[in-house]
Amino acid sequence: MGQDTRPRLLIIDDEDALLVPASHYLRERGYAVVTAREPEEALALLDRQSFDLVILDLALTPFGREGLEILSWIRARHPAMPVIILSAEIPPEVEQEAERLGADAILGKPQPMSEVARLAASFLTR
Repeated sequence: MGQDTRPRLLIIDDEDALLVPASHYLRERGYAVVTAREPEEALALLDRQSFDLVILDLALTPFGREGLEILSWIRARHPAMPVIILSAEIPPEVEQEAERLGADAILGKPQPMSEVARLAASFLTR
């Protein structure tokens, strides 16, 4: 069997209400999608596998800053990997920190999946 050449996306979000439909929507559009619900799971996947793009929620637990830590980790190890932040209620200081850490795009929830897919495609064709 041949190697899968579809772009590989990692979606990191603790909400099944986003994770399940988003992964289904993106798979239907030709992406290989892997999901993670917890920061430790996300970092383990990023350490063991290669991805072409990450879609990241900033608040993965009630404490709410794990997404910035994951973004920082990604930038240190995979500086060219596009990261789309998709998060609800982003305070201005957190948005500024995400921009400083190198987020490629920051979108608020809810967001039409068509917009997320359009943005992902634009980063993957650069």
